Amino acid sequence: MTNRQRMTAGLFTVPLLAFNSVLCGAQAPELRFDHNHTYAEVVEYLRQVVRAYPGITRLHTIGQSFEGRDLLVLEVTNQSTGDALDKPGFWMDGNLHASEVMGAEVCLKNIDVLVRQYGNDPFVTNLVDTRAIYIMPKLNPDGSDHYLTKPDGMRSSVRPHDTDRDGAFDEDPPEDLDGDGNILQMRVRDVTGPMKTSPDDPRLMVRAEPGEPGEWRVYSEGIDNDNDGRFNEDGVGGLDINRNWPGQWQQEHIQRGAGPYPLSEPETRAVADFLLSHPNVTGLINHHMAGNFVYRPPTALHLDPVTGEEQPMAPADEAVFTFFGNKYSEILYDQRVTTVYGRSGPPRHGAIWGVMIGWAYDHYGVFSWVPEMGSYAPFADYDDDGDATQVERLQWNDTEMDGRIFVDWTPYDHPQLGQVEIGGFVSKLYDPDRGSYTAVMCTPGSIFDEFLQKHAEWNLWMASMSPYVQVTELTMTQEEAGYARITAKVQNQGYLPTNVTEQAIRNETAKRVTVSISLEGAELVFGDQIVDLGHLAGNRAAPVTAQWMIRVSGTREPTVVVTAVSEKGGTHSRSLAPR
Repeated sequence: MTNRQRMTAGLFTVPLLAFNSVLCGAQAPELRFDHNHTYAEVVEYLRQVVRAYPGITRLHTIGQSFEGRDLLVLEVTNQSTGDALDKPGFWMDGNLHASEVMGAEVCLKNIDVLVRQYGNDPFVTNLVDTRAIYIMPKLNPDGSDHYLTKPDGMRSSVRPHDTDRDGAFDEDPPEDLDGDGNILQMRVRDVTGPMKTSPDDPRLMVRAEPGEPGEWRVYSEGIDNDNDGRFNEDGVGGLDINRNWPGQWQQEHIQRGAGPYPLSEPETRAVADFLLSHPNVTGLINHHMAGNFVYRPPTALHLDPVTGEEQPMAPADEAVFTFFGNKYSEILYDQRVTTVYGRSGPPRHGAIWGVMIGWAYDHYGVFSWVPEMGSYAPFADYDDDGDATQVERLQWNDTEMDGRIFVDWTPYDHPQLGQVEIGGFVSKLYDPDRGSYTAVMCTPGSIFDEFLQKHAEWNLWMASMSPYVQVTELTMTQEEAGYARITAKVQNQGYLPTNVTEQAIRNETAKRVTVSISLEGAELVFGDQIVDLGHLAGNRAAPVTAQWMIRVSGTREPTVVVTAVSEKGGTHSRSLAPR
């Protein structure tokens, strides 16, 4: 069976069973993944979720975007089992890049699975009872809505930006010259051009071989508004908020789109402030959309600030990245796992600076990921080689998409170039009933549904891998008259250690686990009230023991409460009360 066949047959589905009525405050909202959801639709859905599931959801407004939209984060945890900050947390977001709208849909799918399956699926129920999951579907709501409601593409923030560095801002955007609702390509007959008509299909172009005459010169649809000989090189926005994070941030002359300084943008600053005020977060997924693979730190070469020597990643962290990455490949059809930075190259080779996951690992100290989701391959990879060629994409267009994703070349009299032809592949499809676009890579149907489901499966598995600290045993042993020994055993029952990464230890940001004792009807005579247990290994390593000696007041047995506190592994108490 091919990958394409596997994605259209035998889909793994989550049964949508009735929600536990104890926690259900209103009718459960229905979410259909039949289009890309605009910001307004996401806001309404999140509000419906909180009304329907008040016992396990809470909506945070963490700031406002450049254009004043609320930046919303949904917290999912069973509030009756403890405060979110006292549990291991996990962060996921989408739509940091405006056009990468699949990320928002994956976040919404995670919400849908969590709230609908709580009380029905044992894994989901345990996850919501014991962890706190923070989900931000629209990290860049301004850019996302621009992409979904206007014909031009956008990857960035909408803040005006001098992308071509000519002193003017946003002065050369694309134009829909023929009024068909698409920004396509323009091709001009030119024997010195780099492209020629494809021998496989006359609608396509391929690069001319060296020494071979060309046939076409290609431009993006629009006008050269600033008369600099380039087309559409300075459209709306251009500041890349995934180059605006403090982790190895570089100025614009090195890293285009980085912004004037780290966290200069309201969106990045709000998210960083939220994460820093929620130190319980143990992992981060920043969903993007390109190519069907997942990448992870390092995102640039690391140099010791004192010696200048390269700093390799700690082997323990490398092993965890490999383990988690292998799980991604296992769930998602052997898709590859990669780092952005090629370690064998010089410092500038293959590096990007100021990215969110670089900051999350290097500074914040958690394992972080970018699934680059969505390409034509799942839909149009007819020969199952992992790639969808232009010819295969045309086949998909002709046989399954009713010709909607390719516009035939049509003559147009351009005011600057003269006679041109406008056409080519479209990246998004307009729905006049909704007044918005849906990315071609989010084509509704069984393939897209499974793609969402499998990413949710990996996301929630990752959340379950957090450290999880418990007081597993608490005993009181009578010693000589009036004295008793209290023994507590504390275990990290999660997979990750309580420091999460070795990088956090290097940074001296990893908090050590403590255990404390509180007494009624007794006084502490030996042992510290708060005991430092250090960092607890994960993967159900043997418990650590703490002991105290107490003197009992009176004849009644005392009340003893022992509490273990781990910033990343949660807070847990066990008590002994008089019988």
